[in-house]
Amino acid sequence: MERFSSILVVIGGEPYDATMTRAVTLAMKNGARLTIMDVVAPISTSFFATEAYLPQNLESDAVAERRNELMQIASQYVATGIEAAVVVRVGNPAIEIVSEVIDSGHDLVIKTANTQTGLKHLLGSVTRALMRTCPCPVWAIKPSTGANYHTIVAAIDPLADDPEHIDLNDTLFELAISLARDENAALHLVSVWNVPMERTLRSRLGTQECDRLIREAESQVRQSLDKWLAKHTPAPNEELPPIRVHLLQGTASDKIAEVATESAADLIVMGTVCRSGLAGLFVGNTAEHLLGWVTCGVLAVKPKDFVSPVRVHHTA
Repeated sequence: MERFSSILVVIGGEPYDATMTRAVTLAMKNGARLTIMDVVAPISTSFFATEAYLPQNLESDAVAERRNELMQIASQYVATGIEAAVVVRVGNPAIEIVSEVIDSGHDLVIKTANTQTGLKHLLGSVTRALMRTCPCPVWAIKPSTGANYHTIVAAIDPLADDPEHIDLNDTLFELAISLARDENAALHLVSVWNVPMERTLRSRLGTQECDRLIREAESQVRQSLDKWLAKHTPAPNEELPPIRVHLLQGTASDKIAEVATESAADLIVMGTVCRSGLAGLFVGNTAEHLLGWVTCGVLAVKPKDFVSPVRVHHTA
């Protein structure tokens, strides 16, 4: 997979071995620059009652200490030929990470997906915030993941009819195919459809008429999916990983999570945009449901023209 030129790997308090291994491997395959980053919490000026040790001094010491720790981590991978840069910022983690992406032009963020205490949730608040606001793809990696992936799930929207989302579909498919080929992994393509307000339609139109409408809707989605797959069929001489296609009726987050669980997926590749089609169901409540309960890593991709709500203010 050769599409990334500047990779930002975020190392906080979570286990980082799998994250660093993935980041270094990708950097080597892509010939990409690698930057290791962490964010230190700011020290309140009211924290100390004495000026014997000023908050700004403590903050500077914390940054220097963390920078040294990250440099030690980077030194462990020098033998691979990757000399990683180190960045330590002070502030809100999600905002500072996105600011670093915008400032330095990184095109991929890799972060350990931290488990929330007492829950089976995989993705913590920082990861969720990044998936909503970071302009480049965000790859949240399961701490216990192995060196190789065996199964990858990709969600596509065959009904996408505008350039932005058609392009996003293509990007998701290309990423998923490339990853599956590199990992020698099986690929599951998932497309979820439903009939809006089905319960109301059934009560108003009756079971027979509603069932007919559902069959028509399924036929339309299936035709669109078949057309999309035919368009994206690679050349005969191109080696492909095993691909299984799932066309499912229901709620997107539930069905994608279901396929991921049943296939023991290592990674879900998905789009994050605001619209009513499949690719846009990952923002808002549906996104929180899926991102909160999947038990595998997630690679979230936004449209090329996405503008982050995070604003970077440069000081002279």
